[in-house]
Amino acid sequence: MKLLMCAWIGLFLPLTAQASIDHQQLAAQFDAEFRQEMQKNKIPGGAYAIVSKGKIIKTGSYGVREVGKPDLVNADTAFRLASVSKTFAGAALVLAEQDQKLALQTPIKTYVPELQLKTSSLEQELTVEQVLSHSSGFWAHAFEDLIEANQTPAQILPRLAELAQVCGRCYSYQNVLFGLLQPVIERTTGLQYGDYVQQRIFSPLAMQHASIGMAPFLATTNKAMPHRRAGKGWRVLPIKANFYRLAPAAGVNASVNDLAHYVQAMLGAQPQVFNSLALQQLQEPLTAIPRKPSWELWQKFRSTKLWYGRGWRIVAYDQQKLFYHAGVVDGYRPYIAYSPKADVGLVVLTNAEVDVSREVAGWFWQQVL
Repeated sequence: MKLLMCAWIGLFLPLTAQASIDHQQLAAQFDAEFRQEMQKNKIPGGAYAIVSKGKIIKTGSYGVREVGKPDLVNADTAFRLASVSKTFAGAALVLAEQDQKLALQTPIKTYVPELQLKTSSLEQELTVEQVLSHSSGFWAHAFEDLIEANQTPAQILPRLAELAQVCGRCYSYQNVLFGLLQPVIERTTGLQYGDYVQQRIFSPLAMQHASIGMAPFLATTNKAMPHRRAGKGWRVLPIKANFYRLAPAAGVNASVNDLAHYVQAMLGAQPQVFNSLALQQLQEPLTAIPRKPSWELWQKFRSTKLWYGRGWRIVAYDQQKLFYHAGVVDGYRPYIAYSPKADVGLVVLTNAEVDVSREVAGWFWQQVL
């Protein structure tokens, strides 16, 4: 009886309390946590993927692509990635620099000469890398209200001359400014942004259901529609073009299978696509974020600090790092993260405005780290 009791209790111990991570046990426990959270919040649909050791350990799915219709979500269902798209912008720019198409330390005005800022000194100082790493120092989320009002980037571009710095090279999250990375890629590679990302990332990594832009998403038959609360239920939202117009910031669509391949590459499993130098650049903390990580997990380490890098958010903890990004756009909540030390990655995609990824990802990394 004692042995049985010990075995039973062991099922509920954090995996870090055991000798090593049992990936199958981790996957089974996560699946239960995921489904419980989805049911509790009555989320229409979602999917996840867990990767490690160069393999997809498990994918799982829940619910429907659209309320009122029978089509189920599966591991190949495409979702909008919102700000997770920024990680692909970082990857694209790092690869373009390796191809000697551009230099990240170059002023962005060199590649986007029509850009006008408040002073000529700002124009000469603001580099591509500062835009990529959110260290422009301008007021945060500048002119996003105009994107919400359905203005195009071309209409908003002259307004950037109004931007004033509130600090030096400090953290300042941007979407409109981040969108300027699209003409940087296009004018230095000679390819449309979506074509470059397809050629250098999606196709080599066999991301068969990934795309960039509104038109490819609408043309996809296996896609999850977005939902917003309506009384005790959900209503389906229309797909809007506004943030799609900022492709580097919020233009990517993908399934959990696609992102599983992508996370494997970030963990070093695809050196022909992302070599060690590229991964080193993508994993470098650049911009300190002046707040503490909020999860209880991080209180267990001696030191923790938040950073932004080349498209990735970073938690630095006791000489280790967790790389992640989340997003939100009109009824979608994507999340992606990986730990090089544990050689584990997680993807969670849902088609409703309620954020369940925080709970399930918090549980996941509590077990792993």
